[in-house]
Amino acid sequence: MFLDERSATLLKLLQHSSIPSMSAIEDQTGLTRRQIQYSLNKVNDWLQSNHYKPVQYKRDTGYFLPDAIKEEINIQLTKRSYVFSEKDRQQIFYLLILLSLEPLSLYHFQSVAGVSRNTVLTDLQRLKKMAKQMDLTIQYSKQAGYIITGNSRIKRFVIEQLIHEVLSGSNSQLIIECISTGFEEHIDAIHSELERIEQQLGTTFTDNRLNELAYLFFSTNQLIGKGEELEQDSSWLPFIDTQEYALIEQMVGAAAFYSEWSQTEKLYATLHVISMNRIKDGSPLEEDQVFYEILQQVIEEFERLTFVHLHEKDQLCEQLYVHFKPAFYRIKYGIPHVNPMSERIRKIYPELHHLTIKSLRVLEEKLSLCIPEAEVAYFTIYFGGWLQRQGTRLDDRKKAIVVCPHGTGVSNILNYTLRELFPTILFLDVLSVRDTADYPLPYDLVFSSVYMRTNETLFIVPPILEDRDKQRLSKQVMQELYGYAVPEADVAGMMKIISKYATIHDAKQLEKELQVSLQTQKSATHTYTVKEAEKPVLAELLNEQTLQLEPVIATWQEAIEVAARPLVELGTIEDRYVTAMIESIEENGPYVVITPLVAIPHARPEEGVRSLSMSLLKLDQAVDFSPDKPVRLIIILAAADSDSHLRALIQLTNLLNEPENIQQMLGATNKNQLLEIIHNYSKEETE
Repeated sequence: MFLDERSATLLKLLQHSSIPSMSAIEDQTGLTRRQIQYSLNKVNDWLQSNHYKPVQYKRDTGYFLPDAIKEEINIQLTKRSYVFSEKDRQQIFYLLILLSLEPLSLYHFQSVAGVSRNTVLTDLQRLKKMAKQMDLTIQYSKQAGYIITGNSRIKRFVIEQLIHEVLSGSNSQLIIECISTGFEEHIDAIHSELERIEQQLGTTFTDNRLNELAYLFFSTNQLIGKGEELEQDSSWLPFIDTQEYALIEQMVGAAAFYSEWSQTEKLYATLHVISMNRIKDGSPLEEDQVFYEILQQVIEEFERLTFVHLHEKDQLCEQLYVHFKPAFYRIKYGIPHVNPMSERIRKIYPELHHLTIKSLRVLEEKLSLCIPEAEVAYFTIYFGGWLQRQGTRLDDRKKAIVVCPHGTGVSNILNYTLRELFPTILFLDVLSVRDTADYPLPYDLVFSSVYMRTNETLFIVPPILEDRDKQRLSKQVMQELYGYAVPEADVAGMMKIISKYATIHDAKQLEKELQVSLQTQKSATHTYTVKEAEKPVLAELLNEQTLQLEPVIATWQEAIEVAARPLVELGTIEDRYVTAMIESIEENGPYVVITPLVAIPHARPEEGVRSLSMSLLKLDQAVDFSPDKPVRLIIILAAADSDSHLRALIQLTNLLNEPENIQQMLGATNKNQLLEIIHNYSKEETE
């Protein structure tokens, strides 16, 4: 009897292992319950007609094939016992039209698929529409039969996609049989040639990709035989000097390759060998060290974002390198690659996938690439597997977003501070209030510098957190999450004990340093060191050229213009950035006044920042940013991206956290006095 595609797929799944529930079958097959029930009936009919017991169900086991026959079943589906689906027929007809050396008629399609003339005509009409979407045209003439016209590169793309889809399907053997009959020995020989290339390169390709490449090279040979050759691409020429190219030249000289391959076709094959997924890699290229170093930075960024310490990072980097090296060439030269797991990974591991995307921005910036979703999914798998291997989970941690309408600089320093303060919380993103409405990921907590409506737990925080703010917020979060708060250290009690047994010369200073020390020890448990070598320190940005001292300025708008003037003259910002800062304050209020007498005006990088820079204006008389917000220190921040300014900004925050430092700066009468304070905080390492 006949067994349709859905039923055959279900039978193969059951042959491999039991399936615990109907919902599990839905997940694995993508079918509805009604379709599954229909297919189960078909499977049982097939089993009984072949003298096997039907599928059984037990609560503790699920759906299964009886043990007595499980090992005996060998599903031998042939074109005579299998009904091709509409999708199967489209793949077969498409590949036949693209690759056949003989004229094709309706009879050929009827014979191959075992369907009626009307069914073939309907399928071909659908296929013509599909081809037209790719700017390809399917035509028919009595002399040439069915042919396909259009750009050769597009045809190659379509063939690569079709081969991947076919070989990834459950009935690939039958479809391949339809298009390769008579060429089996050629394909086997090409497969052997590829295995020889593996050995020569000291590389092990993945089984799936090796199989795909064998059929792709067979298809290429067919196309060349039809006169369908690629136009020369000068960007491929550097690969002529590679070992892979030399091995491809040897390969196409073998008996299996009956067509004459041009240099361009050999380069096409070379790029596919270089871009193949592999299990291990021993073929050196000059970019290798660059890739390795950038991938180390990707791992560090992932650790920073997740606040997780990954074990055996060298091994992880090696695995990422083996994957990324071929992926780089796929991306750079537009070689199509499908990851069938992409959608499932996004659905099951949304937070891990999201943080992987953010970690890969390092790689995208360094190599000027846009990483496709299929490749991101692979990186997600690697990071997820590594976390699982060391017993670390992200899905059981509370997820949080940071909402801050105050521009790139302040937003990122707030996010950075919160991550250090609460390392067990997974901080997903920094958003504006408007962005939260369409945010796609689920979250539990919101840390916001402004009040907003939300169904989740909301914590209102100042844009710049001083020590007392951190202590208060820490108590609130602990109380909310765990129902208790860690009591503060009794510094007053410690002072009494110390005074019993020692002479205290400066009680106020001792009490202050004890408080700072205890706070540092408490947070040190969760400190994560970030590589900051490439990020400038505060003193590199606030220097002789960017400091100004003025007695008085009439308005806050003019004060911002004066404070920003050194940066405009240096060319690090445009005039429109100054306008953007002023307009932002006029629209949102004096949010830039982050502590009494101190303002940090800033705007978005795209509003006129040419390069990272800062400037400082100190006034003898305060200028009012609002009736209750007088300011004497104006520090202009021009951030070029999301993180290059963080080291300097953290140092500035540490400086401003001490009221005595602010008083010293306000009392300064020349630039040298200001520079001395700035230099003291530029020496501290940011952790």
